[in-house]
Amino acid sequence: MTMNRKVVLASKPAHLPTLDCFAIQQETLAAPVAGQVLVKVAHISIDAWISTMLGAGSLHGALPLGATVPGLGVGQVLVSNDPALKAGDTVFGPVGAQTHLVAPAAMFRKLDTSQIPARSYLGVLGLTTGITAYVGLKTVGDLVASDTVVVSAAAGATGSVACEIARIVGARVIGIAGGPEKVRYLEEELGIAAGIDYKNEDVGKRLAELAPHGVNLFFDNVGGTILDAVLENLAPEARVVIWGAISQYPRLDQVTGPSRYLKLAERNASMRGFTVDHWSKAHPQAEADLNGWLKAGKFKLREEILDGIERFPEAILLLYSGHVGKLMVAP
Repeated sequence: MTMNRKVVLASKPAHLPTLDCFAIQQETLAAPVAGQVLVKVAHISIDAWISTMLGAGSLHGALPLGATVPGLGVGQVLVSNDPALKAGDTVFGPVGAQTHLVAPAAMFRKLDTSQIPARSYLGVLGLTTGITAYVGLKTVGDLVASDTVVVSAAAGATGSVACEIARIVGARVIGIAGGPEKVRYLEEELGIAAGIDYKNEDVGKRLAELAPHGVNLFFDNVGGTILDAVLENLAPEARVVIWGAISQYPRLDQVTGPSRYLKLAERNASMRGFTVDHWSKAHPQAEADLNGWLKAGKFKLREEILDGIERFPEAILLLYSGHVGKLMVAP
């Protein structure tokens, strides 16, 4: 028998989640039956989509009270009752916010960790981080080296990798983030052309100064007033790619749309939303390119890892109170 500690939804948040929305529970897991494996979780990815499920729900659905909070992660197989995996294998999958789980082996992907650590499959190679950034920029956004690229929430995980991909390709990159520390991270660690501190600077005015000929490609993770400021500064035939809108997540029943959308018509520009799972055919090329760049040392993505499953609720709150780089929990 294996003891599991897990995070469950204790109450629905009115808007932003709070610590008392979560509870830690303990349970005894049964041995895996045919087709199942017992996995010890090593790292859990902290992503904005998790928070959208805690309230009224999103395209991912609403989480019922008492349910284990979902999350993608990596871990090690302790016991296998399926020939596809064996004890000792490192795997990636929907592990949830817990220390251990018993689940079908088919839910997991076996990882090759001979050259890169497993947690890279949550960061640079992560579905919701690197793969999302790559698909948004290259597959949906048609990124080219001559572009002036703007990324919002640029100091977060997906935004950081988006900045780095655009820089690696040769584009001029401007990142929007909150606070001078994040701007220093963007400019000094990630090496992009410029950062804009939306908390202390006029985003529209700074964009006009930094991109006098307009923005060719905007990778948006925020929405709201930031989106409007970029729309005002689009170049002719610009592309706006919408993946996230973290400014809107606390009030999904009162989402505020862009007020400057007519700039799209004026500039013969386009705006397109995407979900990374829709573009699964692009994932192998995305992973191949990201893997090559990672092994070549071209990524500088900062990692923040909180130790202990009891810190998972704190990590979710950090999505809104400020963090830099890839946020994970090591249960």
